[in-house]
Amino acid sequence: MSEEHDEGGLEQAELESRVGSETEDEAPDTGRGGESEQAEGAAQGAAAAADEPAATTADEPAAATAEEAAAPARAAVAPSVTRITPARVDVEGGSSVTVYGAGFVPGCRVMLGDEELVAELVDPFCMRFIAPKRAMGSYAVHVESAGGTRSNAEARLEFVEGPRIERVEPREGPLDGGVEVRIFGRNFPEGCTLQLFGASAPELERVGPGELRFVLPPVGDGPREGELVIMGPDGLSGRAEGVFSYRRLVPRIESVEPKTAWVNGSKQIALRGADLHPAARVTIGGAPAEARFRDESWIDVVVPAREAPGPVDVLYEDRYGGRVLLEAGLVYEPVPTPPKLIDVLPATGPTTGGVTIRLVGDHFGEHVRVRIAELSCVRKLLSSKLIDVELPARTLPGKVAIELDDGAVVVRTEEIFEYVSPKAPVITSLEPRSGPVMGGTKVIIEGEGFPPDASVRFGSETAKTVAVKSASRIETVSPKASAAGLVDLVVGSSIVGLTISKAAFRYDTIPAPVLSSVAPNRGTTNGGTELGLEGKNFAEGCVVLVGGKPAKTRRVSGSILEAFTPPGDDGQLVDVAVKNPDGQQAVQKRAFQYDARYRG
Repeated sequence: MSEEHDEGGLEQAELESRVGSETEDEAPDTGRGGESEQAEGAAQGAAAAADEPAATTADEPAAATAEEAAAPARAAVAPSVTRITPARVDVEGGSSVTVYGAGFVPGCRVMLGDEELVAELVDPFCMRFIAPKRAMGSYAVHVESAGGTRSNAEARLEFVEGPRIERVEPREGPLDGGVEVRIFGRNFPEGCTLQLFGASAPELERVGPGELRFVLPPVGDGPREGELVIMGPDGLSGRAEGVFSYRRLVPRIESVEPKTAWVNGSKQIALRGADLHPAARVTIGGAPAEARFRDESWIDVVVPAREAPGPVDVLYEDRYGGRVLLEAGLVYEPVPTPPKLIDVLPATGPTTGGVTIRLVGDHFGEHVRVRIAELSCVRKLLSSKLIDVELPARTLPGKVAIELDDGAVVVRTEEIFEYVSPKAPVITSLEPRSGPVMGGTKVIIEGEGFPPDASVRFGSETAKTVAVKSASRIETVSPKASAAGLVDLVVGSSIVGLTISKAAFRYDTIPAPVLSSVAPNRGTTNGGTELGLEGKNFAEGCVVLVGGKPAKTRRVSGSILEAFTPPGDDGQLVDVAVKNPDGQQAVQKRAFQYDARYRG
């Protein structure tokens, strides 16, 4: 009997007493004319008959037993439900549920809502059933007598979705374990545990409700595959079969990277392949090498030193007898001439970093790495004598060392470079100091300390064209402004910060153009008639419109324009207009007529 049934048995004496009281004094009125009294009488009669020998003939049925005679009396007692356990089950069903109460007799039924379930009568105080498959939700549980009397108290059974295992990565692992396995799914609760092939797994890490991790334990000669079970603290579980298995590894090595090493043993190589073992032994040229297991496809190996250059064998061995021999798998080479650093140009740079400095020296190889103040740098190899380096940022100013590492040797030069606190640039002059609101004015800025990545802003508008000619000269083009007036000029960058010259540039409003004359006033329908336009306030970038169509335009000056008419219809009399970049325009009505008699 289960613990839950044992617990219910502790209440048996009290429940028997209550049932007896209900039978004698509080039997419900069924409305069927003293049915309870009849049942009691039948029970007494059956008890008396049980003391006498049964008299039967071949043609007469046997007399009713005392149990059968007492059945109506039991059926007349209304069943009651005190509790059920567990109160929560999985929506997929299959869980055993125990109902506790009183008045449970043969013929009683367990009802889940309005559906009768197949139930087992354990004793007058306990019934069991297997939870069916149901949608999520809370369902009422009643016990109903054979006569249709339903328990006046109900219990609730909640159907929920328990843990669900969707996939496992990796799907296989070595017999002696040691690799990390990840379980993906949903509804993984806090405090859940894992059973692996029927045995408790080691400590389980819950990454979140959808991911669990554990280190695979060794299996020895145990099962190779089986069931994974996630157990929640509430008793709900998730099961999956065939998602993981143990296997004996058969190693393969597909490549050695790189295939060369220095005879001084300063290089590290990688063995790439499949089914590699965490506790494998690696020898290079017969000498043991330190092996660092990354995963089943990658082992890092520290190459041991060797006296003479040349090819050597690489041997991999594991505890299961796995053995891979790579003949001449690695070639030892003489240690190259170490790199030499002679000078740094410039010898100072801002603590904010971001600028390019040049290293001058000798024997700079393709794989040389640069570190400034212990900080790795992005570098560009120009030749065996020149390297350009992007200066990394550093908190404190001061002199620092530069290291050159070619894989065989590290050359360190102390205090050859100095970090300095950056200074904001200085603006000394601006020419011109004004321009039209539509922008386009070429401006020259002179000063000191302009960084290579300097930006220029006119008021709130950033210039799109900026050319830093030197630390003292910037050439730029004013952007379009939203309104006329004085604006600040701002020069700076992420390296040195900002310098602001207040009210340094004035945006001017351009007067509206004035069109005084258009000549000739007649031309070919084919287009191409050259027009001469006179007036004033013709701005740089203005266009001529003939009959609303743009004409090819050349600005001679602020008062003279040349344009070529677009094609038109015979006899068409059209307007001619001059339109400045700011949208202002001047129009002469009916100033030009297309005439087919003219030949272009």
